[in-house]
Amino acid sequence: MIMHSDVIQRFYFSGQPVRGAIVKLQNSYIESLNGHDYPPIVNALLGECLASTLLMGVHLKHQARLSLQARGDGVIHLLMGEAQLKINPGELNQHSIRAVARLKDQDDASATASSLSLGELIGQGHLAITIEPEEGERYQGIVEAKASSLSACLEDYFQQSEQLPTTMQLITSATTAAGLLIQRMPAEEDKMSSSVAKADNLWEELNALAATVSHDELLALDNETLLYRLFHEHAVTLSPAEKVCFDCSCSEHRTGQALLKIGVKEVSALLKLDNEVVMDCEFCSARYRFTQSKLQQLGMKFN
Repeated sequence: MIMHSDVIQRFYFSGQPVRGAIVKLQNSYIESLNGHDYPPIVNALLGECLASTLLMGVHLKHQARLSLQARGDGVIHLLMGEAQLKINPGELNQHSIRAVARLKDQDDASATASSLSLGELIGQGHLAITIEPEEGERYQGIVEAKASSLSACLEDYFQQSEQLPTTMQLITSATTAAGLLIQRMPAEEDKMSSSVAKADNLWEELNALAATVSHDELLALDNETLLYRLFHEHAVTLSPAEKVCFDCSCSEHRTGQALLKIGVKEVSALLKLDNEVVMDCEFCSARYRFTQSKLQQLGMKFN
C-alpha cells in the first residue's frame, strides 16, 4: 500500500451505527511549527490539536472553520489548532490547518517536562471547541481542561455536550501527527441496528479494538492496513482520502482592520515612535508594516 501523508479519511462499519476517521499529518504539521521555537512537548500538543480539529470536523456536511483552544493559568497559556474545512460536493475535499501556542515563560523548565499532563501544563482552564460555518450560526462548546490528555478532554466533551460516545487516539512524533477516531452515531441516525443491546455490544467491542492501536501502528501503517489490523472481523468502508495542507488566512487587509479596531489615539502613539506600525502574525510569522498613509487608505482618520 502507498503511504499518503497529510490526509484524513473517513470510514464506516457497514450496516452499523458507528463511524470513524484517521488523520496523518507530516508536511502540514511541520510547516505549522515553522518560525516558532516551542519546546518539544508544546510541538507535540499542537500536533494533537491539529489532528483533533480535523477529526472533529471531518463529518460536517458544510464548509466551516473549526478551532480548538485550550486556555489556562499554567505554564502554557494557550494552545490553538484551527482547520478550515472545505467541503466540495462531487469533488475530493481539501482542508487547511494552522496552530499557535503562548507560554507563560519561554524559559520555564516545567514547560519542557514531557511527564506533565495536559491539565498540569494548562493549569486552571478550559477547552473551547468553536465551529464557524460559512452559512449559519456560530457554535461553541466548552469543557474543563482537567483531564490527563487532550484526547480524554475531547472524549468528555463529546459525551457531555454532544451525547456521542467517542474514542480518540492522538499520537505525535517529531515529524508526524496522527489520530484515530471512532464514534457512535446519534440516536436519530441509529436506524440500522436491530436492537439497542446489539448496538451497545458492538460499540464496546469496537471501542476495545481501537484502544489496542500502538503508537508505531498509527504513525507508520497506511490506513487500509491499519483498519484491517484493528477491525478485520468487521466490514469497513473507507472513503477517499481528503488532502490537508498548511495555510494561514492572515493578510495585510485583515491585519490592518485589526489595527483600525485599536483606535486612532493608540495607533498615533505607535506611529510617533517609528513612523510605522509593525504587526506579526502569530501563526505564520508574516510581518506587515503600516505607515500613516497606508492606514488612511484603509479608512483610519487621523486628526
